[in-house]
Amino acid sequence: MDYDVIVVGAGPAGSTLARLLAGQGVRVLLLDRARFPRDKPCGGTVTVRAASHLDIDLAPVVERTIFAGRFTYRLGKAFRHRSDQPLTFMTQRHRLDLFLAEQAAAAGAQFHDGEPVRAAEAAERTVTVRTDKGHYTARALAGADGANGIVGQSTGAAPRVDLLVGLERNVPLEETVEHRWEDTVALDLGALPGGYGWVFPKGNHLNVGVGAWRHFAPHLRRRLADLCQRYRLPSDRLSELRGHHLPLRRPGSPIARGPAVTLGDAAGLVDPLSGEGIHTAFLSARLAAEAIMRYLEEQTADLSSYQAAVDREIMPELIASRKLQDTFHYAPYPYAFVLQYSDRFWRLFCRLIRGETTYVGLLRMVGPLGWLVDGWDIVARRSRYSLPAEKLRKGLKR
Repeated sequence: MDYDVIVVGAGPAGSTLARLLAGQGVRVLLLDRARFPRDKPCGGTVTVRAASHLDIDLAPVVERTIFAGRFTYRLGKAFRHRSDQPLTFMTQRHRLDLFLAEQAAAAGAQFHDGEPVRAAEAAERTVTVRTDKGHYTARALAGADGANGIVGQSTGAAPRVDLLVGLERNVPLEETVEHRWEDTVALDLGALPGGYGWVFPKGNHLNVGVGAWRHFAPHLRRRLADLCQRYRLPSDRLSELRGHHLPLRRPGSPIARGPAVTLGDAAGLVDPLSGEGIHTAFLSARLAAEAIMRYLEEQTADLSSYQAAVDREIMPELIASRKLQDTFHYAPYPYAFVLQYSDRFWRLFCRLIRGETTYVGLLRMVGPLGWLVDGWDIVARRSRYSLPAEKLRKGLKR
């Protein structure tokens, strides 16, 4: 065997997995198709909850720490809330991913960037990965190569997913308005089915974007233009438009097959309500590392224990988030109204972002009314899966 484990994709999930395994003496090869540093369409937010799953300090790549939010409902009048504790950290993916890959290399992993995987095969106890530079063999294979990754497709570890779609652009952050964005993000709610609009401040620019269910993708350019106009962002200084998919795993679909697993976005582990995937990237990397170590030590015959761990430790939260997402977007105004006028609801919102409260815990708070949430969720999902063109047209006019 050339290696014990091959990890494909050096994003937050792949680099974290490679670092955790290499730190335990495992021979790890980390491959990525791009030359690093490389940028990637992403809001670049690392919530306090996500950072809590790392045992390394992200301070070297944090550009801003967010304490406040500026909210609008369908681009209307803004209202603002502030927390006395950090909510999220702003970074850029070309900095974050390079930092994490360097940490993996420092732990002992061999990092090959600029080497795309052309084929991946998994036998009973052996995996083979082929690139333009040759082929590598190992005892286990991990795919952290995104929503359409080759590892999952080639090995049968690709989950069934529903897709959100995001569009984003960057605009230079002018000194005259920098104080407005020093520690504040903007979120527009209620206008995009399944998603929202955002303005995220970075060190020297604003990342502005919109996300929604895939069926709404043809209308996202217009909604992004409306968002830019709402915040008076100069259209002549906006960067090239970039798009990306946000995959949401359907419960029970495969993310492990024999000696192969998928994790992070490749496993569809994106938070439906927030569209954030870095938290579950870090968490799924830890669960994958634990399962792979047991497999390498021949305590298990395959990596199915990883999928069981994800189903036990991650999926209940994502299922609860999906319920909240569906119910919110079916009737968003009451939630936006409560967020604006209820300090208690704002504090709960902050606790969710910081990981002090879970989605499952939030649903438990409603107690006997939980059956109403479940019923509303069913109605909302049926509405979404059979969304008529007339409803879409009405939504565009609002």
